[in-house]
Amino acid sequence: MLAHIILALSLFAASPEIKTGAKARDFTLTSFRGKEISLSGLRGKVVLLNFWATWCAPCREELPELSLLQENLGKRGLVILAVSVDNDLENAKSFAKKHNLKLETLWDREKKVTKLYDPETMPSSYLIDRNGNLRYVHSGYDEKEWKRILHEIDELLEQKAGEGGKVKR
Repeated sequence: MLAHIILALSLFAASPEIKTGAKARDFTLTSFRGKEISLSGLRGKVVLLNFWATWCAPCREELPELSLLQENLGKRGLVILAVSVDNDLENAKSFAKKHNLKLETLWDREKKVTKLYDPETMPSSYLIDRNGNLRYVHSGYDEKEWKRILHEIDELLEQKAGEGGKVKR
């Protein structure tokens, strides 16, 4: 029993906490359209990494808003990656198609990216600047949170790559 507790504590300690200001954790996932997308390949863009699920009511409200945001701000350098944590890919694809989502929708089949970012709730969003640094983390979806996200995205889009949010090495 004591050995199990020690093992559990060592595994917990081995998983570093997500910190704003640090480099965002890189990953590669396949989009619903079959395209390989890696976070590191999006340097120079502002990335909103969003974790969602079809069973999550706030996610179902937020995703169409994110899709509109992508349509409106994509030309300014915003890329929204909507990572589904659903166990059933076809269910997630059906939802995305039904709502005509204009996002890079990805499936985290093995939950590797979900484990990397460890979202507290669904939906959760991570804003990453043009330099690949994690700048803001949001849990849940409501009007107040949405206004903060919009403000932060605008702030990050105004910055050029190499400006602000530099990580100390």
